[in-house]
Amino acid sequence: MSKFPSVEWFQAVNQRVAQDKERFKLLGYVDANVGIKIGGNGAAKGYLLQFADYGVTDVREVDEPAAEADFVIEGSLGAWSEMIENIRQNGEPDLEHTLNRLTMAGVPLKLTAGDQMQEDLFYRFNQSFQAYFNEAAAVPTEFVAS
Repeated sequence: MSKFPSVEWFQAVNQRVAQDKERFKLLGYVDANVGIKIGGNGAAKGYLLQFADYGVTDVREVDEPAAEADFVIEGSLGAWSEMIENIRQNGEPDLEHTLNRLTMAGVPLKLTAGDQMQEDLFYRFNQSFQAYFNEAAAVPTEFVAS
């Protein structure tokens, strides 16, 4: 059982992606540093996922993901856990729990970037990011507050 959020959880998802490399090749290469911020009120945890080629080459915990990321997806532990649970229940998200839907109007996940070109990376590679998180369906997850 992997605890979310943690580097170990993201690494477990990475292992699933590595096992399904051909599917990710069909989606195309990805070149983006994705910041993930979970929680708030001074207790947020930050992660940097370095997407390259057809998967994630590095994941690490960082104090402030915006410092190194092209864009950051931020939300409460509740918002992230609801998305992941929905993916686990269905094998993929329903229409209300996709990354694209959850970042619309910044509720309940918020997408931020330093400029429009960096923000565009989220939309350009969105299918790959969603496929990455869809692999969480096979990762036993325990949600823990920071």
